Amino acid sequence: MNAPALLAGPLPSSSPERDPVFGQSIGALQAAMAAGQLSAVDLVRAYLARIAAYDQHGPVLNAVLALNPRAEDEAKASDAQRRQGATRGPLHGIPILLKDNIDAVGMPATAGSRALAQRRPAQDADVVRRLREAGAIVLGKTTLHELACGITNVSSLSGRTRNAYDAARVPGGSSGGSAVAVAASFAAAAIGSDTSGSIRIPAAFNQVLGLRPTAGRCSTAGVLPLSPTLDTVGPMARCADDLAVLWSVMAGPDRATPTTSRTSADWRIGTLDPLFGDDPDEREVSAHARAALAHWQAQGVRTHSVKLAVDDARLKAANVTGYEFRDALAACLHDAGLPVRSLADILDGAYPHPEVMTLLREREALRDADGSARQAVLARAAAIRTEVLAALASGPFDMLAYPSVRTGPVVLGEPQRGGNGLLAAVTGLPALSLPIGFTQSGIPVGLDLLGPPGSEPMLLQAARALARLSQHPLNPTSPPTPRG
Repeated sequence: MNAPALLAGPLPSSSPERDPVFGQSIGALQAAMAAGQLSAVDLVRAYLARIAAYDQHGPVLNAVLALNPRAEDEAKASDAQRRQGATRGPLHGIPILLKDNIDAVGMPATAGSRALAQRRPAQDADVVRRLREAGAIVLGKTTLHELACGITNVSSLSGRTRNAYDAARVPGGSSGGSAVAVAASFAAAAIGSDTSGSIRIPAAFNQVLGLRPTAGRCSTAGVLPLSPTLDTVGPMARCADDLAVLWSVMAGPDRATPTTSRTSADWRIGTLDPLFGDDPDEREVSAHARAALAHWQAQGVRTHSVKLAVDDARLKAANVTGYEFRDALAACLHDAGLPVRSLADILDGAYPHPEVMTLLREREALRDADGSARQAVLARAAAIRTEVLAALASGPFDMLAYPSVRTGPVVLGEPQRGGNGLLAAVTGLPALSLPIGFTQSGIPVGLDLLGPPGSEPMLLQAARALARLSQHPLNPTSPPTPRG
């Protein structure tokens, strides 16, 4: 079948050739600016035009929560520096979007909650500081599932965000706005956060790439917490090269050194069978993922089945989020100068979206006076990590592979299930969601590639190689259709 049409294609008055930013990589945009064909101001204006046409009108994707009022001024300053022969780094003049739980001076940081609508951070998050130092222009903030507590991307502040390929379906979450924005070319790239799949689930549902780094690899200072143990930030982009550029900035050059070039026959992938799923509503995604792996194997990639004792029940029992969220949020809100200072205040004020309320009440009610329950959860997570590392070593495998989500995106308003994001989260291992096309019925599928600690450069190189071997184009750029 043909890939489902991207709802936000070239602007109605443009063609793909004349739209200066539609589907363009960071490398292509940098080359155009270096050649004097485009300026950073041109890029900002072009992205703002796309947001106006497709996020606020047209299919109303609702992926952008707030725009930076100084973006064009920052672009003018960037252009002036370039004319003087001074570029700050690989993102010089490149507009990006940030998930709205990441602090950026001059902009709100609300985590999608009406209770935090007036929150204005006094300083940039560490990751934003690094991006700005590399020359990036913060174009604005993206929507998210309220307080990052879910995967359908609904919130009391922004309402529902829509999938970039089918506006009747969810985009995934909680970094759904960032994924949709990347797919629809509302910015060159975006930054999300991932606690238990929040980057990789929406990446898979919108046919973009998303990277969850090794635990502790990127600072989360200035990111509204969900679970300090599991929280991380990561890049989302349309291609592996762009993801690598963002990663090099976020991690620093000492942690982003590329590995030696390898041929397809050098890659060794263990397929993690328990996470493929065999329920009737999971079989189509599973079959598509296995077909992609078989296609790679036919071209020299070595794959072998791995049978680890991991399933939803065991992974959920190793998820410490419920024991950390309430107190971590209260610490963040303590001196924020807001009318709420705790999760209890937020609930008492009836701020949350109804679809988020039940989970938040459960987390408010959870008590662990002596910390023993939390320690038991962490012990279960450590046991899973030990088993995964042993499986990687015994293969030996470069990485493990499994669907990022075992099902497709549900219709707006329905609950989403089937996420596999917890494995990387509870083990603290890096994972990259790689788009592998659409099933015959149009379901988008992403494949998680999970590696050992510190293997982000290897995962990025594998993503490049596997994308070249793929039967399907990454993030297809069909013109919009009247769907949704």
